[in-house]
Amino acid sequence: MSRPFPMLSTEDPADAPALVAALVSFDQAVQALIEQDPDRHGRFSRAYVTAIFRACLLPPEPGAGVPRGRPDPEIAQALKRWIQAQLLRHPGEGDDHRLTAARRAAHGFWLQSMACPSDDDGQPRAARLLEGLLALTRPA
Repeated sequence: MSRPFPMLSTEDPADAPALVAALVSFDQAVQALIEQDPDRHGRFSRAYVTAIFRACLLPPEPGAGVPRGRPDPEIAQALKRWIQAQLLRHPGEGDDHRLTAARRAAHGFWLQSMACPSDDDGQPRAARLLEGLLALTRPA
């Protein structure tokens, strides 16, 4: 899986297949993590957070350069619609403030990684942050 939702423009028709591929790849990663998780409480949120972190901590793809700038508003809306559909499939996760906080923090980590990808020193900090966010997805 590549970095989630790379810097693509919805105004450039050439980017449409890449966006679809990125969304499908991310969805597949999340669904695989859901299937591996025996604990129903927070399962989607744990998978979402884990998939975001795994993708953001991958080394940059050769020749792709480092994505910089702001995400395209239409891509952000597509992600929002995808999350809303997932929350319908996982009742109760949208109402739990701890799960919401974990998902939003992971989204913030993704946005931050676009501006400043993690270097070797950032890996341990990211691992601790991931551990803390996953703790939010477990019953209190």
